[in-house]
Amino acid sequence: MQRHKWIYSVIAAAVFIPFAALAASSISEGERLGRPCAGCHAGNGYAPGEYIARIGGQNAQYMTKVMTEYATAKRPGSVEMSIIAKGYSEADMAAISEYYAAKKWANSTNRIDPKKAAAGLKLAKDNGCFDCHGEKGQGVESTPRIGGQNAGYMAEALKRYKAGQIVSEEMAVVKDMTDSQLESLAQYFSGIRK
Repeated sequence: MQRHKWIYSVIAAAVFIPFAALAASSISEGERLGRPCAGCHAGNGYAPGEYIARIGGQNAQYMTKVMTEYATAKRPGSVEMSIIAKGYSEADMAAISEYYAAKKWANSTNRIDPKKAAAGLKLAKDNGCFDCHGEKGQGVESTPRIGGQNAGYMAEALKRYKAGQIVSEEMAVVKDMTDSQLESLAQYFSGIRK
């Protein structure tokens, strides 16, 4: 009986250890490949300032999608993002995304205007933002986490959605909003501290 337990243990280890190693190697590979990202987003993904996206703890599927859009010129953005993303394969982008997604999310420390944030909450409720992004902006399924994201980055991204520079059927809701309303939405979601 003891011999059978030993054999089963060896078989189980032979089956499960490679899967665990594969997941760890993907994150390690993501860390190696993602070193250029740290120049703007910081090594932990907690970008300083207000106009660079926080990516530590962000949804991996969403990050891979965005990097692919930069690489294929479907998403306008900084010259750096477009050039860097073109240098990665799909597998590389997925590994980088998994690495940063595995980090714990850290909320923005941007100052929030309470009046704009209150107006943003009303806009979010009236326009169904919580349906896709969740009650606390945590993201649902493949949508990005926006609760605690940097306010300036979000406001600029919303303006690009409004102008049609970033194509998204779901984000068509912002087409008729003013820049002031978009900034209020960004203030509200950036101010979420959970």
